Amino acid sequence: MSWRFRKSIKIAPGVRINFGKSSTSLSIGGKGFHRTYSSTGRVTDSIGIPGTGISYTTTHSSRKRAARSVPAPAAYARPVPAVPQAPVVDIAAIRAQIASIYRTAETPIDWKKMLVTDDPQYHYFKERAEAILNGDIDAYFEVINGLNPLNDLMEYGSGFECGTDDPRQLSVHFHVNSDKVLHDAIALPKETYYDLLQDYVCGCAIRIARDMFAILPIRGIIVDAWDHRDEILSVAFKRRAFAALDFAHLDPSDTIEQFEHRMAFQPAKGFAPIVPLDDF
Repeated sequence: MSWRFRKSIKIAPGVRINFGKSSTSLSIGGKGFHRTYSSTGRVTDSIGIPGTGISYTTTHSSRKRAARSVPAPAAYARPVPAVPQAPVVDIAAIRAQIASIYRTAETPIDWKKMLVTDDPQYHYFKERAEAILNGDIDAYFEVINGLNPLNDLMEYGSGFECGTDDPRQLSVHFHVNSDKVLHDAIALPKETYYDLLQDYVCGCAIRIARDMFAILPIRGIIVDAWDHRDEILSVAFKRRAFAALDFAHLDPSDTIEQFEHRMAFQPAKGFAPIVPLDDF
């Protein structure tokens, strides 16, 4: 998978145009209601009651699809499947894998030092330091694409979309590929599986923020996570509070609770759709 970048322009209170590589969209609404019209024909409504955690999201297409006829399958004798043995799941190993996601991060870049360095090994950074320090958003995207942070998450099949209209902050939309990462854990009791899933999603959000704070001089970042078609987590990290975290010993789900966020989670049911944060 690779990074996708988009720019958004706020043209009026509650009205924003988003420019992506493959489509353009118009977002209208405030904290309780959002409607997004995409140039692909997709219309998404997000409704939430602030302060309650109650939200509802629907998506439909404004384009009509031609009906397709599906031929009836030919009759055949179905083989009797063998009864598979229950897999042995190493929960400790899964937890260790999740912890490794947010305990590692990019080395922080001091762009002011890069601006004046004469060390040839930092030539890449020196060339871009002035633009980065001047808040050039295109330079931000170039550095993200060039350094390719979160490469290990991409190996899991995760996708990312990065956007901003303010050089002081960033938003990253993260596709949760839980089917691949927690494939073996599906055989576990629901409560155990959902507990691992929550830690994985929250851990990824923390890792994304760590890398973006390390490579860009931003003050804040909003990380949105979606699984399949639904937004399931939206969290706003601010640099000063984030830098005080003990990444070697934190609990990812509890850590998210320390920041402004939206997450509807029940131990026996997992995540429910939420209305993402609009801004800091």
